[in-house]
Amino acid sequence: MPEITDSGKIWIQGHSRTSFAVKVDGKIIVIGKEEGHTLAAHWIDKNHLCVDLHDPKQESRIARRFPLDQKATHPAALFSGFKKTKHADLLVCTHNDPGVEEFIIRGSDYNHQQIKSMSREEFWKLARLPIG
Repeated sequence: MPEITDSGKIWIQGHSRTSFAVKVDGKIIVIGKEEGHTLAAHWIDKNHLCVDLHDPKQESRIARRFPLDQKATHPAALFSGFKKTKHADLLVCTHNDPGVEEFIIRGSDYNHQQIKSMSREEFWKLARLPIG
């Protein structure tokens, strides 16, 4: 079974700032964590990386499901934070790639549905992304 082995920041060629990424076995995946977001949870479900990103101040929560068989195509370099991975130039997958499923809730829907207090499981059920 795939395993989350490391995390940190990478620099994607052509971008002006670094991005947070998770390493699953040998693959680096940029999960789309933006300023203010916390990584509320991340886990492996069969052949997918699942992430729950949350920003209560901006009233935003995102569920994303990344297929682990997706081909990495974006040139990048490890930047900082990785403890188990040596610096290298590599190819990565991102949250904008085809096949990535996502559910985003913001603003009045965030408050109306009490998203802030939802557990990972409740939020994922609301997102209607497959799990298990």
